[in-house]
Amino acid sequence: MTRELLIVRHAKSSWEEGGRSDFERTLNQRGVDDGTRMATIYAERLPRPDRILCSPARRTRDTLAFLIPGLVDPRRVDYEDSLYLADAHTLLAWVRAAPESTRVLMLVGHNPGLTDLVNLLRDGTAPSLDNLPTLGAVHFRSSAAWSAWGEAEAEEAALLKPKAFPPDARGSA
Repeated sequence: MTRELLIVRHAKSSWEEGGRSDFERTLNQRGVDDGTRMATIYAERLPRPDRILCSPARRTRDTLAFLIPGLVDPRRVDYEDSLYLADAHTLLAWVRAAPESTRVLMLVGHNPGLTDLVNLLRDGTAPSLDNLPTLGAVHFRSSAAWSAWGEAEAEEAALLKPKAFPPDARGSA
């Protein structure tokens, strides 16, 4: 069975809300606009996940809300405290622990951990990614068991970035 991993960074968030903790930061207007636009594009271009692991931070929950119902079934979402600002090794441990019955797994979280995970899974097969942009998504495929991810070869099927889909050219890139 082919297993697929979707790695999605939260949409652009606001740094201008005094008094809010990092955990409670909300999306800014660009994040809202990108989320609205990219939800349709992601629903058209990415497989529907069987399981979603999401950081419980406000900006990741708000990002995920854009992907419901087009791509994400809310009954399949698990909010895991250890995904908040997780490093690549913590994220990889979650991937490796996925039930083998899961065909498509989605991680929604934060940098630098997500960018580092992408580079770990690329394993030199593609140039290093400097930064997974806000609301960027990377789609990997592998025939390996989840428990072997990070050691087995995974194919990068897509790298989607909001800037590649200008508002007036939805779905054309």
